[in-house]
Amino acid sequence: MATDLALLAPLSLLLPYLIAYHVVWSLIASAHLHPSALLGALLLALAWEPMGLWMQVRRPPSALPSDKLVRMATWNVHHWRNRSWTEDSATVQSMAQQALALNADLIALQDVRSGTEADRILQAKLVHHVAAFDLAIYSRYPIVQWDRVEFPGEYEEYGFIWADLALPNGDTLRVVNVHLVSTDVDLRETQNEQAKAGWWWSAKLLLRRMIRRAKPRSIQVDALAAWWAECPTATVVMGDFNDGPTSSSHRRLSAFGSDSFVQAGAGWGSTYRGLQLVPLRIDWIWTSGPWRAVEHRVVKQRSSDHNPVLVAIARN
Repeated sequence: MATDLALLAPLSLLLPYLIAYHVVWSLIASAHLHPSALLGALLLALAWEPMGLWMQVRRPPSALPSDKLVRMATWNVHHWRNRSWTEDSATVQSMAQQALALNADLIALQDVRSGTEADRILQAKLVHHVAAFDLAIYSRYPIVQWDRVEFPGEYEEYGFIWADLALPNGDTLRVVNVHLVSTDVDLRETQNEQAKAGWWWSAKLLLRRMIRRAKPRSIQVDALAAWWAECPTATVVMGDFNDGPTSSSHRRLSAFGSDSFVQAGAGWGSTYRGLQLVPLRIDWIWTSGPWRAVEHRVVKQRSSDHNPVLVAIARN
């Protein structure tokens, strides 16, 4: 919630490293038959459940008939530009084709730049389309109604969009596309600060920046959660949440839905490519009501700084 300590936002990203440290520590202590190995084992046991939000180990799910599945994807497309901001027109076309290659029935996009060739390419196959803010939804299924919801506070020019889909079996499924405020972390800028002022000062600036953005993001999450609590129909919420899975943002939304990665993901599930040594899973898909995720996959690519997340959902 908005009253959560903002300091916990960056600290929640350290969990994988703390787990790795305790694993190494426990192994060394065990090799020396030191009693501290028991403490390490206890700490790992306590962290087992939250660690499942970062990493899952499971076998591939059994295949279900395709006519019983709805395939959805979310992708922050970085304004349809590659990470070096070059080769604009070629990148737009290439990324739009990559989006279509996901073979999803619906694609929710963030950081969308309007007026590009991508819109024409996507609507050739996903003919139903709505857009607002920096968000867009492209769907194979008819959109019977949709709306935009503005966030409160200083970021009121941003918000989320929702659309009700008419599925072939007569069901109506509501889909939400959201992009929460960024953590304002730029790898190149951080490296330049470190070269000029040293790593300690750079780290303090980075921490301060992350805390500053955590507060408005918490307000946005509260607004989304309050809206979701009043939803009269089954809802799938997806997008770029710019927060880790052990954050207060994730905990707040888990009261209303189930994380598709926890349901059907495998491995680390990292979606952000900007910090290669940090397994950041900040792009999420939530299911609710009778819908559950039976497949969850992060699709690797080299254009955007985010990888697309593709899921298949089915009714219970």
